[in-house]
Amino acid sequence: MRHLSRRNFLIAGAAAGAVAMPSLWAKRASAATQLTAAEWGGSVVDAMKQIAAAQDQVAVNWVLFQGGAGSILPKIKASWPNPELDYTAGWEGSFHSMIAEDWLETIDPATIPNLADIPAKMIVRDKDGNAKAVPRAIGGIYFGYRKDTSPIEVRSIDDFFDPKLKGLVCWPGPSQNMMLQLVALSLHAGGDERNMEPGWKLMADLARSGNIGRVSTTDSEFTNSFTSGETAVGFFAEPAWAEVAKNFEVVRLTKQEGMPTFLYQSGFAVLKNRPNLEATLGFIDHAISPEMSSLYAEVAGEAPLNVKAKTPPALSHLAFTAEEIDKFVYVPDYGEVLAQQDAWTKRWESEIAPLL
Repeated sequence: MRHLSRRNFLIAGAAAGAVAMPSLWAKRASAATQLTAAEWGGSVVDAMKQIAAAQDQVAVNWVLFQGGAGSILPKIKASWPNPELDYTAGWEGSFHSMIAEDWLETIDPATIPNLADIPAKMIVRDKDGNAKAVPRAIGGIYFGYRKDTSPIEVRSIDDFFDPKLKGLVCWPGPSQNMMLQLVALSLHAGGDERNMEPGWKLMADLARSGNIGRVSTTDSEFTNSFTSGETAVGFFAEPAWAEVAKNFEVVRLTKQEGMPTFLYQSGFAVLKNRPNLEATLGFIDHAISPEMSSLYAEVAGEAPLNVKAKTPPALSHLAFTAEEIDKFVYVPDYGEVLAQQDAWTKRWESEIAPLL
């Protein structure tokens, strides 16, 4: 596993006590400005709606991703240079795609005071070192299973081929997780994101096995499949696992040797050419305050990045020691992963989808 140096801050201080102090911006009285923002559905947008309700400066029109965060990119491209969004949520992968297109405002830390309480190493920057996104939380994409419905204890990727799991695997579609699920298979079979042939072979074998009972293209589809009992084993991002864990015992395999965990940050990317820049930055500052970061962690199920916020005990599976990071966490070359998205998606459609 590669060393996750930029996230070593999780080793110390991530669980610091919260400071229950709403942002001053949220207390100033003025007419609400209408913003349009893109977010994930489920518990993530529920958390953001509660954060929006805790202030009166802006009203937000929520647009939900139809798949992963990358699914919003073609819509932005089609409307450019007049985007319809004031901000879009995202993570390292989608942020870098938007930076490459020069769609994002440069973030001046002075305009977002609460950014001072988020580790600087987490800020996504362009090649010149300019801040291009505002982090809000840390999450993971990893393997797991519902303990009460899985007929086996999953301890290896090899277990996904167990005949007892016939129809019980929920597998992400090609629009989810930047296809890191295939990178995970490739790592297991001796490859990586630059050598994906071992992963494609394993993916085809899994598709032929009949164990995949659902190919999920949205967070809601994943959680519905798990909560209904249709499937019991899968690979998905933290918010979806957190939604299932509200009602069922979930075994999160974030610290299982041989089953890579991918950590990611979620945050805010502010689009250029919009009339509400000041109001957008003010809302983002409110959203990453200690109090709102703690609220987001509780509702959305992602560990807060604001060091003054409270990390819920239920998110201990996302806190790693240095040794655990080396052992369990894999950091792919996102440049390579991004460059291969179209090719991987086409290959999925032509080689894997017919087998399902």
